[in-house]
Amino acid sequence: MEETILVVEDETDVRDNIQDILECKGYKVLTAENGQSAMEYLNREIPDMIICDIMMPLMNGFELLEELQKDRNKAKIPFIFLTAKVETENFRKGMNLGADDYIFKPFDIEELLNAISTRLGKKNVSWEILTEMQEQISLKIPHELRTPLVHILGFAEIIEDEEEDINEIKGMVKKIRTSGKELHRKIEKLLLHQDLIVKQYRTDKRKPFQGTVITEESLFACVSKLSAELEPVERVKVTVETQTVPINEWLLQQLVKELVENGLKYSDSKCKVYVRGYLFGEYYIITVSDSGRGMDTDEISFITAFNKFGESRLSENGLGLGLAIAEKITRLYSGYLKIKSEINTFTTCEAAIRLMVNC
Repeated sequence: MEETILVVEDETDVRDNIQDILECKGYKVLTAENGQSAMEYLNREIPDMIICDIMMPLMNGFELLEELQKDRNKAKIPFIFLTAKVETENFRKGMNLGADDYIFKPFDIEELLNAISTRLGKKNVSWEILTEMQEQISLKIPHELRTPLVHILGFAEIIEDEEEDINEIKGMVKKIRTSGKELHRKIEKLLLHQDLIVKQYRTDKRKPFQGTVITEESLFACVSKLSAELEPVERVKVTVETQTVPINEWLLQQLVKELVENGLKYSDSKCKVYVRGYLFGEYYIITVSDSGRGMDTDEISFITAFNKFGESRLSENGLGLGLAIAEKITRLYSGYLKIKSEINTFTTCEAAIRLMVNC
C-alpha cells in the first residue's frame, strides 16, 4: 500500500525538491506552504507522516504540531521537523511538543530517507502491537468475565430449587460472593486501565496538591487487602523510608498492589515478597522483589495490557493488566517502571515517582 507523506514548507524550491525525492522512492506526496494550509489537508485526509519546516508565515511548525496534539487521531502521525535553526531551545521545544525527529538544512538525501523509513517502521510496529492487543482483548475479556459468572449463575440456580440443606446453601452463597468479588475486581481493573489511557487521574494544576505520605504501616495495610489466598500478611515484608510523594493516594495503592500481587501470584507460596521504598535523587523508588518464575528479556520488553509475562494462554487466570497499569501510573507522575528478572530465579520491579511533577 502506497504511504502518504505531507510536506509542509514555505520555500518552494525546497518543497519541490523533497517532493521529487520522495515520489521517486514510491511515496505519495502532499504539499502545503504553511501550517494553515496543512490543516486544511489534514481535515480531509490523514497522512502516514508529516515533514514540516519550523519558521513559516500564518502558522509555523510549532503551532501546527500543537494543533495536531489536540486531536487524538492526528496526534499519532509521525512528525519530523525540517529546519535551519539549530538552537537547543528550538530542539527541546519541538521534542516536548511531541516531534519524532529533526532534520537540519541543508539535508542529506540519505539522512532524510533513513529518518522517514525509521519512523514509518516504528509506526507499523506500533500498529501491529495494537492489532495484537485488540485480538487479545476479544479473546481474553469474554473468557475472564464468564468464569466467575458460571459460579454465580450455577449456584444461584441450585439455591432457587431449595433442595439442599442449609449448610450446603451457605457454602454455595460463599462461593457466589467470592465469584462476585472476583468479577467486580476484574471490571474495576479494566476501568482503571481505560482511565489511565486517557489520563483522567492527572492532578489539576489549579488546585493545591499535598501528595501522599508513604510509611511502612500504610503500604503494609494496602497489600494486606489483597486476596487472602495469596497470604499477603504472612509473605510480604515491607521496609520503606517515610516520605511525602506527589501522587494520588489511591493510585499509589493500586501501583503497589498490582506489583505485589504479581510477585505473590508468580512465586511459590513459601517464598517471601519484599517491598522496599527509598529516596534516590529526584525520585522516590519502590521496589518489589520475589524469587518466582521470572521473565526473559523478550517477555520484559513486551509487557502490555492483556499480555501476562509475554504469554497468551487462556488457561491461566487473570487479564494480565497488572504491570501495564503499574507502568501507566508511574508515567502519569513523570516516573518509570523497570523490570529486572531471570527465569526461575527472581523478578524485581522498580517503580519510580518523580518528587517534583509537572502535571
